[in-house]
Amino acid sequence: MAMPTNDPAFHAEELERLNEELRQVAARATRLLEVTTALSQAMSVAEVAEVVLDKGVAVVEASRGLLLCLEGDRVEVLGSRGFNPQVEVWIQTLGRDTEVAIMEAVRTGTPVWVESLDEYRTRFPWAYSQVVPEAHDEALCAMPLVHGGEMIGGLSLTFAQARAFGASDRAFTQLLAQATAAALHRAWSYDMERAKRRDAELLARAREDVLGVVAHDLRNPLGLITATTEMLLDDDVPAQKAKEMLRITMRAARQMNRLISDLLDTLRLQAGRLSLDAQDVRVDEIVRQTDETFRPMAEKRSIQLELASPDANTIVRADPLRMSQIIGNLVGNAIKFTPEHGRVVLRVVPQGPVVVFQVVDTGPGIPPTQIEHLFDKFWQARQSDHRGVGLGLAIAKGLIEAHGGTLAVESVVGAGSTFSFTLSTATGPTGPAA
Repeated sequence: MAMPTNDPAFHAEELERLNEELRQVAARATRLLEVTTALSQAMSVAEVAEVVLDKGVAVVEASRGLLLCLEGDRVEVLGSRGFNPQVEVWIQTLGRDTEVAIMEAVRTGTPVWVESLDEYRTRFPWAYSQVVPEAHDEALCAMPLVHGGEMIGGLSLTFAQARAFGASDRAFTQLLAQATAAALHRAWSYDMERAKRRDAELLARAREDVLGVVAHDLRNPLGLITATTEMLLDDDVPAQKAKEMLRITMRAARQMNRLISDLLDTLRLQAGRLSLDAQDVRVDEIVRQTDETFRPMAEKRSIQLELASPDANTIVRADPLRMSQIIGNLVGNAIKFTPEHGRVVLRVVPQGPVVVFQVVDTGPGIPPTQIEHLFDKFWQARQSDHRGVGLGLAIAKGLIEAHGGTLAVESVVGAGSTFSFTLSTATGPTGPAA
């Protein structure tokens, strides 16, 4: 029997129900205001994602959340909450064409509301077959994130129980999506501005470093050239003395030329404009050239120089001039910093599709705190050390990486260091690269 609509008790209950709904709406509105305030204060994309997934998910009473953005054709997952590890891995594979609710919202620009697990299975059968939702996941909504008419991402919210999304549910979720889109757009601007400012600071510092090197390290050889040239203008200089001054001038000129070449290589590597003339290079020829170049230097300092004699069929795919430069930097450094009567070894070990190069020395070794700076440009462990300007290892590392390899170092203080890198082998003296 229906309750009479003029029953005072019925009206009192209905009034109390309406008041309770209003209290709940007011409470949710207050919490949403707190979320939008936090979003307005977020200064980075990471901070926006944290606010949305921690506080925003709770406001709409969801059990799980997923936030992603678009970068051209690429989908970047900014964060997720509440998913098991299997689903977390699957989420990272999402693309623009993936048949899931959040990507449909992004493609169409309209919200997707799924009120039950059965409806999800019907609308998104492929996604359901790939990752069966958690047993207690019964409903979800996916919101496109649009700012200024531009699609910038998507927000997916999962609910623990099947539910008919009412007007207030939809309104609060859409308000959250709008606030998220605005915050993401603003945070991207902040991040880009910070990145530009950081790049400008790095460029300014690099220019200062280059100017410092030019001012300090070019001044000495230039001074020698000026002084010897002035002395050579004197007609009374004996012939033997003139030859000696000419040799000094040539050494200073070569030193300046080497420094300028290093600076240019550094700038090319930094700008990504270094070109390689890749050829099939016989490793034994590189070793022979290294021996001719560094044997006199090693003997002068009473250092035992041991160079491997690889088989003539050991061939790598590389730029021969840059290859000589890499080996020269590493072997030259080893001889430079190894004490007299020490030992420097160049090893070449073919290992299947690659050839491993190792330069081993019995020098003082490198403390762990210094290894992390070893490949920094213009860095030297001892600032008073004038045996170089700190570019050799940075250039060697850049050249090796340009060849597709990596430069590694192992060192024990008091025992010595080992620098090693790999290059791809070639099929033969005239064959293509492997």
